Amino acid sequence: MGQHEPQTRSCAVRILLISEQDSDHGLVERLLHSITDIPSELVSCPADPQALASRDLGRFHLILWGVVCDVQIAARLLIELSRQHSTLPLVVLTDKQANGGKKGDNADHTPPKDFEVLQRATLSVPLMRSALVHFGARRQTASSLPARVPDPLTGLSNRQHLREQLATVLADKPEPACVALLLVDVDQFKKVNVSYGQGAGDALIQLIAERIQSCLAPTQRLARIGGNEFAVVFQNTAGSVNAEATLRTDAILQCMNKPFPLARHAVKMHVSVGLAIKDAGITTMDTLFAHADMAMRTAKLDRGNTSKLYTRDMTDAAQKELKLESEIRRSLRKEDFVLHFQPRIDIARNRIVGVEALVRWQHPVRGLLPPGAFIRVAEESGLIVPLGYWVIHAACKYLNELSAKGHDHIQIAVNVAFKQFQDGNFVRTVANIIRKHDIAPGRLEFELTETTMMIEGSAVDRSLRQLSELGIAISLDDFGTGYSSFAHIQRLPISTLKIDRSFVSNVQKNLDDATIVKAIINLAHSLNMGVIAEGAETIEQVDFLREHECDQVQGYYFSRPISYDDFIVLLALERERGFESVLSAAVS
Repeated sequence: MGQHEPQTRSCAVRILLISEQDSDHGLVERLLHSITDIPSELVSCPADPQALASRDLGRFHLILWGVVCDVQIAARLLIELSRQHSTLPLVVLTDKQANGGKKGDNADHTPPKDFEVLQRATLSVPLMRSALVHFGARRQTASSLPARVPDPLTGLSNRQHLREQLATVLADKPEPACVALLLVDVDQFKKVNVSYGQGAGDALIQLIAERIQSCLAPTQRLARIGGNEFAVVFQNTAGSVNAEATLRTDAILQCMNKPFPLARHAVKMHVSVGLAIKDAGITTMDTLFAHADMAMRTAKLDRGNTSKLYTRDMTDAAQKELKLESEIRRSLRKEDFVLHFQPRIDIARNRIVGVEALVRWQHPVRGLLPPGAFIRVAEESGLIVPLGYWVIHAACKYLNELSAKGHDHIQIAVNVAFKQFQDGNFVRTVANIIRKHDIAPGRLEFELTETTMMIEGSAVDRSLRQLSELGIAISLDDFGTGYSSFAHIQRLPISTLKIDRSFVSNVQKNLDDATIVKAIINLAHSLNMGVIAEGAETIEQVDFLREHECDQVQGYYFSRPISYDDFIVLLALERERGFESVLSAAVS
């Protein structure tokens, strides 16, 4: 760490360097050591969004952006800066020479701006000193402003205030198990903004803040540290901090079970809560924040009003996920992924008419892995976007191969994740893939869930219309489990509704599920849509669906997901020996 004039360290210009190469730290540190009249402090942060999330950006005056080779990681780092509402000046170090620019000292006298791109070759002591003077002045100006500006929406403390409080408490109470940090994240909050509008979302945040605060003791201060994130620090003035924090956590979860009045509706919201307690080791503020965040993210996996206490296993799991993310990235470059196909049957004609393409990972060490082993990490890391493009490319290639074998009636459906719709180039890229493979209209289908449609709102609506114009069929997956309205569905170019397997599995045993299935079939047909039931495993379920005129069925009764070669064999059996041979193959 570059550090000068220790006696004036509190006045130092603090610099956060984000880079994946140690050489950047060495370069900047050498320059800072040569500047003896301005105190400075250099802190390095690896090119890891989780590491950045644990940093208190309020402590810094300048961000230096070094080598970050991976575009996806760079995007996630910028998202994290945005999530923390960072307004810090950003200086990007690059090896590229500016167009028309010359290397030399003339760059040294250019006054720095809030965003600047500097060549490493021209980075010099005078230029670095100019930056320190400029940003040091900004710091002094900022420090003259009122120190306590609460969150304007709720009146609560903000993220910086909470971190100051936590730092003070940790300094005052060095003994273990005396301090705890609780993070509360409101699940799927974006649905509220999409469904009811930004004003309703703001009103809901105020109601949630009031309800959580009512669960705390008068001396316990709630803070709003993000758009839909809250936090509170506990310290043991009397008794165990663990018992007190657990008591308040349970109270928060209990109070969230009651719906909120919003826009003439009763809206039930869930929260994910993470709790971290200072241990016997040296626990810094950043470490405690990182531990609470890991616990909160673990709670999110249980989907709905859940709390988790941080354990060492969570750090181990996070490290394993980082390793898995790296392996996914490498396998994308090597194309280690394969598609398996589950046939869809037209049960009125007893004929295979399509398949759902399901991605598998041919891991170089662990063998063939199902989606559950990697999809969540791909989604959270953003790698689902390039993986999704690979799936679309592969599906189009197989469509052409099927046509060459005389099976041009087969449709292939691929699943599209909500993060793919967040890619601004999604529709354009899909259009290029369609044109490259010359795919006929209706041959390729995109499946999206109700949750995706609700979370991304108008962006998804617009993209769906553009995709439909490209000749892509659109189906709504897991229908009946989400929040979409019939009016919304009717406005979109959706051609098919898919009945979730949770309803299909109980049509023979549960009258409510049977009624729901019949209602979905009737609804789809009344809207001139097709309907597909997934998860059929018994002849009784298939007979029920046939009786009530469901158009297509997929499930283990007909076939498990199989490789492309096995699917070609299945189609050949159907062509040569009839549909009964397909059933025989499924049984065997």
